[in-house]
Amino acid sequence: MHTGYQLVWIASERTPDYPAMVDDVTGRRLSYRELIAEIDAVAAGLAGRGINAGSRVAIALPSTWEHCLVVLALMRLNAIPALLNFRLKPEEISGLCEFCEIDAAIILPDPAIAEMVAGALPDGAPVWSVGGDAGSAEDFVGCRGDGSALPPYVQPAETDIAFLFFTSGTTGLPKAVVLNHRTTEHRLTWLSTQGGLRHGSHNRSLGCMPLSHVIGFYGVFLITLVFNGTYFVVSDFNPPKIVDLVEREKITYAFCVPTMFQAMAASPNYTPAKMASMELALFGGITIDPDLLEHIDREWGGTIRHIYGTTETMCSLSNPDPVGQHATLRAAYYTRIRLVRIDGDGAEDVVAAGEEGELIVDATVDTIFTEYLGRPDATAAKKKDGWYYTGDVFLQERNGDITLVGRVDDMIRSGGESIHPEEVEAVLEEHVAVGEVSVVGIPDAKWGQVVVACVKRMNGDAAQMAADVDAHCKASVLAGFKRPKAYFFADELPRNAANKVLRRLLRDAAMAAQAAGSDSFQQVA
Repeated sequence: MHTGYQLVWIASERTPDYPAMVDDVTGRRLSYRELIAEIDAVAAGLAGRGINAGSRVAIALPSTWEHCLVVLALMRLNAIPALLNFRLKPEEISGLCEFCEIDAAIILPDPAIAEMVAGALPDGAPVWSVGGDAGSAEDFVGCRGDGSALPPYVQPAETDIAFLFFTSGTTGLPKAVVLNHRTTEHRLTWLSTQGGLRHGSHNRSLGCMPLSHVIGFYGVFLITLVFNGTYFVVSDFNPPKIVDLVEREKITYAFCVPTMFQAMAASPNYTPAKMASMELALFGGITIDPDLLEHIDREWGGTIRHIYGTTETMCSLSNPDPVGQHATLRAAYYTRIRLVRIDGDGAEDVVAAGEEGELIVDATVDTIFTEYLGRPDATAAKKKDGWYYTGDVFLQERNGDITLVGRVDDMIRSGGESIHPEEVEAVLEEHVAVGEVSVVGIPDAKWGQVVVACVKRMNGDAAQMAADVDAHCKASVLAGFKRPKAYFFADELPRNAANKVLRRLLRDAAMAAQAAGSDSFQQVA
């Protein structure tokens, strides 16, 4: 087994003078030799404040230069980076620090966050801020020491905790996903074999995915360094600047969610020529608009691949040629999968071709998470009899491929029929008056549940808009039982820190509006 730090150190021995990292703010560049020296200096500073092997250190930062250095320094010490989404509310960050028994934290310069986080840590535990003053927090600039005085790196046990990542759940605090050292090398190998990133080709990687996300951390940052590439820090997602960066630095590799590709392609300074250097574009997380996929394929010229995975599994499915089959995937290296009946009899209750089922993934392979920290109930609900239950619904194709349909917990059950919100949303979004929309099911005495379309409020009469969109649905290919029976108009669609729509809150708001007889809730015939 090689740990993440060992793999980066070995890479530095291969190409000590090759550029490893470039800062988007200052323009600073570090060679691999210089990077190792910086890692050691920061690690010495951390060690001087009591951080050592096994210490849990929360990082709640954007994907900045400092974030990159501190996570590598923690890996050098065999401490445990807890990679938090910096967009979480202060009380969520402090709540997770307390629940996960965090020993130190590195945060943005916000005195309110510093005070709340300090209160959640042991007395005297260090809290550093990056980028400015944060009241009682120490300035991270001073977190340095004599790297040459560090003891030699000690190989940890493969079952020791390497990282804590966090799910982007829509209810309660995110769950802490425990990943041990054994998973790291296997996750990187998976990305090489299925993603198509080549070792030794000096990849020039676009670091726009958050380091708190497994795509951003493993799929871009760590694999770039391990493969002797150059990682270009993107601390703020600004599409015009990113398009110029791709052209100026001849970026060859990007792994993004589709909304990022959409923003880049729609940027006012975008031209196909500016993307000519792009050799490999991976997308994951969700399905992609087929038109966007064809646009990228036509104008960027490089290879495009679809990767499916979760924080818990990293990668389970892929499609090396997604154009024309944007939601179709297949089991990949390290992976055994099954589609099983929802609410069925377990892992042996496999669906037939042409049927839909929940995707379950072999939980015995070395890419899989260990547990949800401190949540044995949640772990048991997801890991059953050697299988990880993803909660995602796929259609079993006759050729063995599977096609993404939706989420088990979002499914609406009306009159004995199962309805996927995504299918209804796709039809609603075709109407010119519909911008943001999310579909939920609310209780109904006759049908069990009925479909309600929750639409971000726009100018105009709510009743007329509901009638217009309903007429559009009736004229579409959408089956009658899937057509929304009511429309709820909201000022905003509530979202969590990962920008996912909170259907639960929308459902509650729609039901409250219905009960109050509000004009924002419009039933249709």
